[in-house]
Amino acid sequence: MPQKKNVQPWYKNFWPWFLMVGPIFVVIASVSMFFVAKQNMTDLVSDDYYKDGKHIGIELHRDEEAVKRHIQAQVLISPDMDKAKVFVSGDFDTKQPVQLQLMHPAKKAEDQTITLKAVESNGAADRMEYEAVFKPLPVTNHWYVRVADAAGIWRVENKWITSQGNAINLTPMDKLFGTDNGQ
Repeated sequence: MPQKKNVQPWYKNFWPWFLMVGPIFVVIASVSMFFVAKQNMTDLVSDDYYKDGKHIGIELHRDEEAVKRHIQAQVLISPDMDKAKVFVSGDFDTKQPVQLQLMHPAKKAEDQTITLKAVESNGAADRMEYEAVFKPLPVTNHWYVRVADAAGIWRVENKWITSQGNAINLTPMDKLFGTDNGQ
């Protein structure tokens, strides 16, 4: 007479559960990575390329104007990265408000535009001194720094690599226009 084998249902066995652990882990990791990526997405891609392209000509005009006016700026950022002194020289209207823009390389939400406050000059008529107070900057390898007048006539900008110190020299984009100011 044949013996009856004691057969257990599949869910009471070790191997089916062991084989399902890998795929279950991958699904959980994929879903969690989706939410992490969605929360930390960067703003590197523009939504309207045509509109951005139209503004390129306008922006280049501001650089040309800074070259003509010999405008230069030096930005000194505090070690706490929440204040700055800005020195601007060249032929510009000192009564016109001047702005400092700090642009994060990947996150537009971290960008800051600060209207600078003029400091009483100590007899140095060749350059103006300004102060700025802003939100502390998050740690990153580099920032894009721009000083411009509020009327949109001129601007100077440069890339600030944070590991190289807290002083940034901003000069007009001379190489773009084929001029050379000895730099």
